[in-house]
Amino acid sequence: MPDMFLQSLDADTLHPVTIKKRATAAVIHADLNERIARLAAREPKYDGCAAALPKPLRVSRDGAPNWTVDGFTQLQPGCFIALVKIVDQVRLEYDLVG
Repeated sequence: MPDMFLQSLDADTLHPVTIKKRATAAVIHADLNERIARLAAREPKYDGCAAALPKPLRVSRDGAPNWTVDGFTQLQPGCFIALVKIVDQVRLEYDLVG
């Protein structure tokens, strides 16, 4: 009886549903820099770091991020990996519009 509730977990049948916020480049840019500022408040070595303005990308598959940044306008030594993680997280949360 318990197996009547089991569903197939076959990779071909799973379709992840992610609902992203839609925002302009300016809004995404502000969110990125706010997250970097919160990180800098906890760890001073990130103070002064900032991300570039998001730019659109052509999407190759459903659910893929439709934007990226060209880099970080100001980058302190030892900060690159943490900032890339922040950008990756925000790319999962936002779709670029307009």
